[in-house]
Amino acid sequence: MPFATPGPLRDETRCARYQAREGALEPESSGAGARGIEPSAKPATEAEVLGFGMKLFLASLSMIFGATFVAYGIIWWKNRGDWQGAVDTGEVVGLAAATVLLVVADVAAMRAFKRVADRSRAARLTLFTVIAASVYMIVQSIAWFPLLAQADSSGDGTLRMEGFLFLMLTFAHAVHVLGGIFANVIVLARSSNGRGPTRGALQLLYQYWRFLTVVWIFVLALLFAF
Repeated sequence: MPFATPGPLRDETRCARYQAREGALEPESSGAGARGIEPSAKPATEAEVLGFGMKLFLASLSMIFGATFVAYGIIWWKNRGDWQGAVDTGEVVGLAAATVLLVVADVAAMRAFKRVADRSRAARLTLFTVIAASVYMIVQSIAWFPLLAQADSSGDGTLRMEGFLFLMLTFAHAVHVLGGIFANVIVLARSSNGRGPTRGALQLLYQYWRFLTVVWIFVLALLFAF
C-alpha cells in the first residue's frame, strides 16, 4: 500500500507546483518581450524638451503674426481706392537701419551658438546681440514719434489707417524683440559665474532671433507692397 501524503504537506506540494507552473507560463502570457514589443524609449532629455517647447512657441507666434498679416491685407483691400501707402519717405531710412540692426543681432546669436566651445566668446556675442537689439528698439521708437505726433495734431487723437497699420505691425514685432533682449540678459546672468552660456540656451536664442528676422522680412514686404 503506497504511503499517503499528509493533508498539509500535500497542499504545500500543490501550491509549489502551481507557482512553478505560473512562473513558467509568465514569459509567454505577459511582458513586452514575449509579445515582440520593444521596451519603452528612454525619457527625453532637458534639451529635447526645451527644443520641442520652443517649436511650439514659435508655431504659436507664427499663427499670431499670420493672422495680423491677413488682417492687414483685408483692410488694404477694403480701402485700396484711397490707400496712400503705409511707408512715408521719411520712414524708409529708419526701416533700413532697423533691418541692419536686426540682421546683426541675428548673426551675433548664430555665431554665439557656433562658438559655444569658447564660452567667453559666446558670452560676448550674446551681449552684442543685446546691444544690437537695444539699438533696434531705439530706432523703432524714433520711427513711431511722427505717427504719434500726427495723431495728436489731428485734434481727436485719430491716425490715418496706413499709419495705424504701420504702427501696429512694427510695434508687435518690437514687443517680441524686447522679449528676446530679456531672454539674452537672463542667459548672461545665469552664466556670469565664468562657465558661459550653455549650448542649449544659445541654440534656443539663435532659433528665436532667426524667427524674428524672417518675420521682419514679411513685415517689410507688406509695408512696401501696400
